[in-house]
Amino acid sequence: MSVGRDEQLPVDILKEYETAIVSAAYYVFESADERLLLSDYLMMWLSRRETDRWVGYISGGDVRGGISWEQFCELPIFIPPIEQQMYVVQTNKSITSRIRLTDNLVHKSAETLQAIYKRWFIEFEFPISSEYASFIGKPELVGTPYKSNGGEMVYCEDLEQEIPKGWRYARLDEMATINAGGDVPEVFSEVVSEECSIPIYSNSTEKEGIFGYTDKAKITKKCITISARGAIIGYTVLRLKPFFPIVRLIIVTPKEGCFLYYLYESIKNLKYDSGASAQGQLTIPEVSAIRLLEPDQSIMKKFQNMALAMGSFTEVIKSQNKVLTDLLTILSAKMSGRRNEIH
Repeated sequence: MSVGRDEQLPVDILKEYETAIVSAAYYVFESADERLLLSDYLMMWLSRRETDRWVGYISGGDVRGGISWEQFCELPIFIPPIEQQMYVVQTNKSITSRIRLTDNLVHKSAETLQAIYKRWFIEFEFPISSEYASFIGKPELVGTPYKSNGGEMVYCEDLEQEIPKGWRYARLDEMATINAGGDVPEVFSEVVSEECSIPIYSNSTEKEGIFGYTDKAKITKKCITISARGAIIGYTVLRLKPFFPIVRLIIVTPKEGCFLYYLYESIKNLKYDSGASAQGQLTIPEVSAIRLLEPDQSIMKKFQNMALAMGSFTEVIKSQNKVLTDLLTILSAKMSGRRNEIH
């Protein structure tokens, strides 16, 4: 059902359980002989992008974008010798397992940074600096948590709580420049090319908002983007490379470089009321008026350096994942070739 609309064949394989209850909307089938056709190989074949295109084309005449069981059974399958099927399946498992492992490392790195942010900027347990320890005459406290070791706190009326001395509660536009995206540029390409290599970002969560590509960047400094309208209002992404923003995307560019990662972690944790305005959207004045704690710059610099180190690690992992994903694409393409192409 709906393969034409979704442009994807909804298919899965039962492996974790011996029995299952399946909706009547789905067909259940299996390999007639595992010695001739491995179920895992068949699953890989049905998951190929070429299969999605095939069923999408076949479903074109159906109002609901579906295909019949008879049409599905006409799907051509290239079946190499069982040894080659086993090799393809094992290779696929090895690559996907590595991708899951590296994805988990990226996730854990992000969790670690969030935990440090909470510890330092919410619980105020950032490490005491040598300057502060010397100032209070307790050099032995260098590196120990600030608040729990008697760090000086002052009462903030706006927050109705104590905050570290020297910190303040400020508007976002005091720490950053706020802009909004515009129209799609005249030079536009749906795919990256030598001429159009600058990403265009929009109000979307798919592929972190990528809309297309152009030849010139409008934003060249490292910044943060916020989706400003719709169900995904408040979706926040850190942008480290030049790009071109379009409508319904708000750009927050820190006035000081050391603000970048602190502001990113702060902004992405904000809660927005999409029904607060008639159109359910964020505006530049609303974002500018957001108030956040502005910590001591020395603390933000330490956090920034830590985040940069983790960011470099994440970029290496993402580069590895791209290579692994490309390998899966090559493997998928070779599945439909002659038997000597699978090796």
